[in-house]
Amino acid sequence: MALDMDYIDVAARIVDFRAKHPDGSLQPANLDEPFRIVDIAGQQFVVVVAAAYRTPDDPRPGIGMAYEAYPGKTNFTRGSELQNAETSAWGRAIVAALAGDTKRGIASAEEVRNRRADQTPPNWDPVEQEIEFNKWQAEIDEATSMDELAAIGKRMLSSKRSRELSPATYDKLAIAGGARKGELNGAST
Repeated sequence: MALDMDYIDVAARIVDFRAKHPDGSLQPANLDEPFRIVDIAGQQFVVVVAAAYRTPDDPRPGIGMAYEAYPGKTNFTRGSELQNAETSAWGRAIVAALAGDTKRGIASAEEVRNRRADQTPPNWDPVEQEIEFNKWQAEIDEATSMDELAAIGKRMLSSKRSRELSPATYDKLAIAGGARKGELNGAST
């Protein structure tokens, strides 16, 4: 997949940074916590905040932040979420340190590729979706409490976000979950 001709990848940015600042370094902004795993709306993300020090005693290093969904949603990100987030954060920190030409893009090559992959709709196999629907339907039917049903709902949403479930399958399951919720509410009154 070709990237824009004006795009500068992180490897080139590192070369440029080292040429301009041979005593500089790329480090986690917080050495005690080089990355974090955070939960945002039920989805986990790897978060990296990087610093591009122009000199060993740089009082205002360039700071760059990046996050990557965990687990990764594509074949390009699954299993390398931390590395992708770190590379992206480095690229952004270098741009900040050099006051780089941001019109040429500050995304990492991985970010560009991954976002393009995210935009390509998957081709869901109807048979596989039916199998997934039946599996989730069985869990919904077996739920004995609202808390259990809510946990199933969160996992289903995660499966939709990771594209294991098609939007149509998810919608059918949401309807089934709503019906089960009504049943559980009726049983508790």
